[in-house]
Amino acid sequence: MNLETDIDNLTLDVLSTRLKHLVSPLDILRWLGNFKAGEMKMAKDFLANLTVYTTFEIEEALNENFQKIKQGLEKEEIIVVHPIGKFGKSGSMISYFFQKTTFFRDNKKHILLLSSLDELSLQQGKTYVLVLVDDFVGTGGTVEKYASQIIADKISTFRKVFFTGVAGLTVGVNRVLKSIPNVVISKSNIFLKAFSPDGSYFGYRSYFEHRNLAYKYGRLLTAPRRLKNGNNKHIHALGHENSQALVSFAYGTLNNTLPIIYSTGNDSLKWTPLIPRFSQDKISVARDFRKSISHELSILREFGSDNILDNFFSLKVKKANKTFTTVNHIDFSIYAIIKLKRNGLGEANICHRLGITYSDYEGYIKQGVQRGIFDQDAELTIFGLELFGEARKCISLRKKSISYEARNTFKVRNVNYIPKIFNGRS
Repeated sequence: MNLETDIDNLTLDVLSTRLKHLVSPLDILRWLGNFKAGEMKMAKDFLANLTVYTTFEIEEALNENFQKIKQGLEKEEIIVVHPIGKFGKSGSMISYFFQKTTFFRDNKKHILLLSSLDELSLQQGKTYVLVLVDDFVGTGGTVEKYASQIIADKISTFRKVFFTGVAGLTVGVNRVLKSIPNVVISKSNIFLKAFSPDGSYFGYRSYFEHRNLAYKYGRLLTAPRRLKNGNNKHIHALGHENSQALVSFAYGTLNNTLPIIYSTGNDSLKWTPLIPRFSQDKISVARDFRKSISHELSILREFGSDNILDNFFSLKVKKANKTFTTVNHIDFSIYAIIKLKRNGLGEANICHRLGITYSDYEGYIKQGVQRGIFDQDAELTIFGLELFGEARKCISLRKKSISYEARNTFKVRNVNYIPKIFNGRS
């Protein structure tokens, strides 16, 4: 990976803002380092056209969609909400965000949120509508199969059936409409394929070059499909079944999106993802980050000032007649949050990087406010900035010292020894 990329600070800030700070400027540099020097401009074009949804935007989209659905319903009708994504993956996430909407809070008594329609127990005299939910419609095949095959025998139970999602591709939405006439997704959240001749993100003339670059690496990052004639076809090189999406969510990237965005590489090609897809990839990133934080705190414990020790080592441990100070989970998390904030990350990505919930995050911010490190808006105070600056200086100096020692401690030196006295004469 090459971090010597051709990008100025202004462009880097613009791209980080464009991605809503779900990834830090350093993450962007690492991702750009996957590409060769001559490919850098096109790589930046991919970033400039990637649409990411924050947790707030996901909740807002779901809330707006369900408000539209409610307008066509009878007053006492029961709304059965059924996420079709696998629970533990997109199904769990979309359920979580739906329950945070004002629509859910205001209409709880008329909503049944079910992970399986087998759990539905009908009440006599009640009418029901079904709302199938997923985060994204790619090819549309998953929704079509689910409605026409898996729950086909249950459809007649409901007066009306809807499908809603946060976003989707035009080709997928059109396919879903054939089996579910009532699809509710905001038009602004429905996209063409990235390399569609009807309106490519990269212009009519140059989109072939961008497509070739994405395919060049996507072919190496995905497994081919073996055809009946024995040949291999890289059908997923531009996203699942050639979806060509350029969309990602705060909690991860879809397999419909170009693999160059989310892939973590393989034996054929080492690759640094921008926003990983799989939970194990995100866990690995979180684990590595926590290790680096632990290492920095160990340096601060040995060489930090009293100010640093008072704020990041608040746990008192008594052994025999001596009392030692050490770091607890609050100290660790506050320091990590400060570092991530200074790297330009937003709340959602901080939570994912640390593997904590938003309520945990709020708790750590509250503790930081009490210490004068954060203000009421969760921004670093002058004291917090000074404290972190002092910590960074301490770590930087110590790392330089260690680096110098490592280079010179075991170096063989040629020493010319000339004695001051020889045979009693000077």
